[in-house]
Formats: sequence, structure tokens, C-alpha cells
Amino acid sequence: MSAALRALWTGRRWAYGAYMLVAVSRIPARTGFHLSIPHCDTALRFTNIGLSLTKVPHVVLFALFFFVTALQFDRLNRRVLTWSIVATAVLGLLVELEEGATRTGNCRLTDVLPDVVGALIGTVVLASVIFVRARSGRSRARDVSRIERVERDTRI
Repeated sequence: MSAALRALWTGRRWAYGAYMLVAVSRIPARTGFHLSIPHCDTALRFTNIGLSLTKVPHVVLFALFFFVTALQFDRLNRRVLTWSIVATAVLGLLVELEEGATRTGNCRLTDVLPDVVGALIGTVVLASVIFVRARSGRSRARDVSRIERVERDTRI
């Protein structure tokens, strides 16, 4: 079982690349790759922002994308979180441009906000995991040193 998991883990980047290729080409494929110049609403009005932030599925899906992107790195740290946020925002912007170019959806700059909110929620969750792991590692190290001290002091 562990060999299968190890093989899956080693191929995660290939799977991620294939997934991204399919995901990015899915919207244009619906129209047979007939693209036109996108007409995007770039106005940052509170009504647009309010409408955009009610898109809960976008928040959830882009939070999941953030997690999957962060898994592509070997360790979790601030740099990984930053690059994962950037990748999530870029994908959100690309989706909006694709919707505008294919005329299959609304191309609004404010629709990238729920995508970034999803990434920020993912950042909070992963930062909490990093914090808890670092805290437990320190406490384990203290416990080990305390046990070693007791063993050293009780030797005859």
C-alpha cells in the first residue's frame, strides 16, 4: 500500500500539470475554441464587488485549488503560500479572460475577488497547520530534552 501511495505522490506534479491543461482548456473547448476579443468590465464598483463576493462556489473551488497548488511544493513555508496565492489569482484572472473571449460568462475584474478570498482562506488554514506543527515540534523537543535531563540526573 505504501508503494502505491509513494508512486502517487511522486507523480503528483504530472497529474497537476495534466489537470491544469484540461482545466484551462475546458472553457474554450465548449465553444470549439472560437475566441474573440474579450470585453471585460474592469470597473471596481461596490455593487460589482458585492455581487462577486456572493459566489461561494468560487471561494470553495479556488480554496481547493490553492491547497492542490501548495501540495506541489516539498515543504510548507511563507514562500509556498505566497506562490500559491499568486497562482490562484492568475488562474482566476485567466478564467475571467476565457469567459470574456468565449462569450460564455461575464468577464469582470471583481470576479477575481472570490478566487483570492478562497486562496486567503486556504492560507489561513495552512498557516495554522504550519504554526501547530512548529509548536508541537518545539514542545516535543523540550519534552525529549527534559526526559534526557531526568535520565542523566537519575543515573547512578
